[in-house]
Amino acid sequence: MFKINQKYKIHWEITDICNVKCPMCPRTDIVNYCRAVKEIETTQFFLDDVKRLFPDKFLEKITRIDFCGNFGDPCMAQEFYEICEFLVKNYNITIMASTNGSMRNPAWWKKFGELLADTESWFEFHIDGLRDTNHLYRIGANWDKIMENVEAFIAGGAQADWHYILFKHNQHQLAEAHALAHDMGFDHFVPTLSSRFPHGGKYRFLHPSGDMVDLERATISIPHKIEKPGTGQPHKSHTSVAEKDPNINCKSASKNRFFLDSRGYISPCCWVTNRDVKRPGDMLKALTKAGKDIDDYNIRNKSIEEILTDDLFTETFPALWLSDDLATCRKKCGDKRLNYKVKLRLE
Repeated sequence: MFKINQKYKIHWEITDICNVKCPMCPRTDIVNYCRAVKEIETTQFFLDDVKRLFPDKFLEKITRIDFCGNFGDPCMAQEFYEICEFLVKNYNITIMASTNGSMRNPAWWKKFGELLADTESWFEFHIDGLRDTNHLYRIGANWDKIMENVEAFIAGGAQADWHYILFKHNQHQLAEAHALAHDMGFDHFVPTLSSRFPHGGKYRFLHPSGDMVDLERATISIPHKIEKPGTGQPHKSHTSVAEKDPNINCKSASKNRFFLDSRGYISPCCWVTNRDVKRPGDMLKALTKAGKDIDDYNIRNKSIEEILTDDLFTETFPALWLSDDLATCRKKCGDKRLNYKVKLRLE
C-alpha cells in the first residue's frame, strides 16, 4: 500500500484541540450543548516530538504535509509555527493547513505568512458565511478576528484559499463571499457541499444557548453559476461529476500518503481510523481480520517505516478492497464517488 522507495505525503492531525464547536464535527457532542465528546484527549505534537520521532532520513523523503484532522485545528497546537518552521527551513516540505482562522493574533499570522511566502505552501481558511452567518455553523468563531488574521497572513505573502460549506442559511451569500475573497487577495474560493446530512436534509443539535437548532442542507447544487468578480462572466473551471469505477482505488495508496492522528496512530486515511466514535471507519475491522493490536501502529511505539511496511497495509487492506468489504473505502474511493466541492481560481 505504501511505498518506502518513493516520496511520502502525510495527512497529519497534529492536535485534537479546537476552539469552535461545529455541530457536524465528530468532536462535538450534539446532545450536550456542543461540548467536546468525552473521548477527546486534548493531545498534540511538540517540536521535540517531531525531532525525536521523525528520523532525518525519513523527513528528507516527505514532499508535503497536510495539517488537517478529524477533531482538531492545527493552529491550536502550541508549537505549530515552530514545527512548520523546522520542516520548511530544514527539509523544504510543502505545508497545507486547514483552519477556522479565529485563534492567535495578527502578528502570529503575519509571521506565518512570511514563513510560507514564495513557497508552494498554503492555508485553507474554512469560513462558512459572512459576519451574520459564519458563526451559525462555526459556533464560537469571531468574525472580526478571522478577518484580521486572514489579512495579516495574506499580507505576509503566503497563499490562502477560502473554503465555504454551503447551508440553506448561507447559500444566498455565496456571490458576496466570493467577491470578498477576491478583494482580500485569496488565491481560490472553494464552495463545498456537506456529505454529513442525514436523510431528509436536516441536522438537529443542542446549541450552547440551550436551544434546539436545525441545520438545513443547501438547496442549490454544485456546479452553481458563480461569476468572476467584476466581469459578469461565469467561472469555466467548476465541474462536479461522478467517478465511475467498479473498484476501490485508494487515494492514500496512489499518493503514498498516510494519516497520523494526534496520539501518534497511523491509519490509511482520516476516514479509516480507530478513533472516530461517530463514524469509526474500517480500521478496527482490518485489525480484527489481521489479528493485530492497534498500539503496534503508534509511532511512539514503533518506527514510522516499520509501521508502513507492516502486512496490515501491504496485505490485509488490499485484500479487503478486492472483496469490497470496507464500507467507508467504497464510499470515499469507490464506485459513484461524488465530488462535493469545486476550486475556483481568483485572479
